[in-house]
Amino acid sequence: MTIAQRAGTGRRVAMAALVCAAAVWGWSYIATVWLLAEMNTASLVAVRFVLAGLIMLAARPRAVWSLGRRDTLVGLALALCLGAGTVLQVEGQHSLPASESGFLTSLFVVLAPLVAWSLFGTRVSRGVWGGVVAAMAGLAVISFNGVSLSLGSWLTLTSALCYATQMALLSEHSSADKVYGLATLQILGTGVMAACWAVPTGLDLPDTPAGWGWIVYLTLLATIGMYGAQTWAQSRVSAASAAVVMACEPLFVAMFSVLIGATLTNRTMIGGALILVAMAVVIVSERQAPPLVVAEPGEPGEPGVSLPCAGPAGQRMASRC
Repeated sequence: MTIAQRAGTGRRVAMAALVCAAAVWGWSYIATVWLLAEMNTASLVAVRFVLAGLIMLAARPRAVWSLGRRDTLVGLALALCLGAGTVLQVEGQHSLPASESGFLTSLFVVLAPLVAWSLFGTRVSRGVWGGVVAAMAGLAVISFNGVSLSLGSWLTLTSALCYATQMALLSEHSSADKVYGLATLQILGTGVMAACWAVPTGLDLPDTPAGWGWIVYLTLLATIGMYGAQTWAQSRVSAASAAVVMACEPLFVAMFSVLIGATLTNRTMIGGALILVAMAVVIVSERQAPPLVVAEPGEPGEPGVSLPCAGPAGQRMASRC
């Protein structure tokens, strides 16, 4: 298999991993709604992320301890962004309609490429920008019903900025040898932040076996599995492309809601179609992106192998490869 073919395969697998993450998180939204009948939001986030982080740390402690000082700081920054985004989004929801909260949160699709450009100089192709616009249009069709300039709005908009910064950091710094360590740090750090958030109200735990079953699902699959998948995938695709693919999460929420008895509206179908168009545009753009070369270690006794670098610094690295 040629270098370009291996790059294309890696990007396609990364895109598929992000779609899977969006699907799992879409179902997690419904599971969370059910769990909130048994425990408060701060406790749910804290239990889910602390358990996940401790399991990952216990399974492979060396993956975390072997991170250098710079990568450890990156992991803590990822935790700060993810934790702050989660807390701010939930706090903002207290004073906003669900549709407005969903729309403001979805602005990470637009903010991610802007943050990546402002922090790291990452250029975004016209095709990916087209996907961003189409995804934003789809999300607006699904959830936009006007925006009020309230405290809740500003908190939710700030949460979208935090999520966008997390995506930009992942695409810039994630690599195959750091995936586990970075994922562990951001998950455990988010759990610690949520635990501090839960202190005033006290830790609330599920009351039923079903509730604990959903905690297991959220911890193992939605947190360990899917945040690990996102961290790995963003070592191969840009923050802008990842944001567009992740924008299909509300579409999965709507699809799963239909399965449990909700009605599929015309707005959801039209918005979903636009999001699917956006994903197709981004996939084509990623496929056409020029391969960028980095060195990967070869087999023992063999020289390193040059492979395309498909993510961390985007096209601005082309001149250095």
